[in-house]
Amino acid sequence: MTTSTDPEPEALISTSQCSGNGVASSTVEAPPATGRRRPWLWILNFRAELFASTFSFGATAVIRLGSSLVLTRLLSPDAYGIFGILLSLLFMIEMMSDVGTLGLLIRHPRGDERQFVHTLWTVRLIRSVFNFALLFLAAPLIASIYHTPALKDALRVLSIWFLLNGAESMSFGLAIRRQRARLNNYNELASNVIMTLFVIGMASLLRNHYALILGALLQRLLLVVASHFYYRDMGVGIAFDREARREQFQFARIVIPSSILTIVLSQYDKVVLARLFNLTLLGVYSIAANMAGQLTGVMMHNARFVLYPRCAAYFRSNRSTAAHRYYTENLRLFAIGALPPAIIAGFAPLIVAVLYDPRYMQAGSILTVLALGAIIAAFQNASENLLVASGLSRVVLGANIIRIVSLIPAVVFGYHFFGFEGFLWCTSAAALPPLLYFYWEQWRNSLLQPLRELLGLGLCTVVFLVCLGLSHLLLRVVPPTWLHLGLGHHHAHA
Repeated sequence: MTTSTDPEPEALISTSQCSGNGVASSTVEAPPATGRRRPWLWILNFRAELFASTFSFGATAVIRLGSSLVLTRLLSPDAYGIFGILLSLLFMIEMMSDVGTLGLLIRHPRGDERQFVHTLWTVRLIRSVFNFALLFLAAPLIASIYHTPALKDALRVLSIWFLLNGAESMSFGLAIRRQRARLNNYNELASNVIMTLFVIGMASLLRNHYALILGALLQRLLLVVASHFYYRDMGVGIAFDREARREQFQFARIVIPSSILTIVLSQYDKVVLARLFNLTLLGVYSIAANMAGQLTGVMMHNARFVLYPRCAAYFRSNRSTAAHRYYTENLRLFAIGALPPAIIAGFAPLIVAVLYDPRYMQAGSILTVLALGAIIAAFQNASENLLVASGLSRVVLGANIIRIVSLIPAVVFGYHFFGFEGFLWCTSAAALPPLLYFYWEQWRNSLLQPLRELLGLGLCTVVFLVCLGLSHLLLRVVPPTWLHLGLGHHHAHA
């Protein structure tokens, strides 16, 4: 679809004035003052970009979990099935029409100019209207393809989401550019809370999928309204700046093919598993994949809202020092992205033993492999954001092509010789070629510090092995009843 010499500056410089929005600019949020300030106050710094990103994502995950526990008692599986189809279609249309407006706004030198911003907003508005018309008119055809008549009206109602999205101002993109992404994070968190309460109320009244659809529209409306309260001096308007249009569509030539490949890469495992393996194994895999998804989710969220705008600011400020600042000022962000997957990978057998009965024990070994893949993804994602912020947008498309080319033979080889385990391990190993490609691009452009990368990978390896050893030791020492083992047998006899 994101200057201080102090290490790990948690909120950074805003480069232009913002009048009438209550948000000061041209200011630096300094690291905490030395003295007797308590350490936990530094950790709970709600104005810090990294904390805001991690906290808001984690809180949203908890809200989703809690709401699902309530809504599954109010709505039928059919309602979730229909809404799942709707979200998939929404995601595909949004990704396939993505022209990289946000990424261009964040990194472009003219990203603070009104004419440039208004041109990007105009492009996004046109794209949103087109997406609305496409989904609205195609609704009957899609409903017939799925043999689900209820999809027709549901799709047409949900298509309003695109119109609302087009009406949003560029303020949240400007906030990310100016390294104030906490505005986005906290507004999204607040809208999630309101939306959740609304959906629960509507579900108790309607008892069908429209409760979920209306909730999605409400959340988008709340964010649209909130967006117009920030950076009001910039506002919105129709503009067709020639240079901005040229830059946008040059950027789009790379972004659109990459987005299409992203759709394929994000959905292939579910398709393959459904075709090659039984539903029981698919269900166990889903348990592990959902846990691993939270790790990759917070990592990508932090990269989009914190790392990418930081890197863009480094290159706008001084390209010659960008690599050094990337490695020295983001240590805590790197640690949050790479160390949790290493810990989860090691403790995965114990975690699954605690949370699930013996029928799901295989999810422990699956989670280990997926979390190891998340470690590779953490280094890969950081490198990708550095390169894109430097202006090398083409590397995203190149990496996705390498990912596809390496994934197909890896999956075939793994499945043919080793079955499900081979499929799993070879799929995770296929993430290595894109990482090596990113490192090569960094090296070519004098942006790589190999020793720091090796130290990071080495630290993650040590943490994983220590946690794995402790996990197996605890599983041998702790009584099984303490780990909730054997519950499946009790349920079976109940």
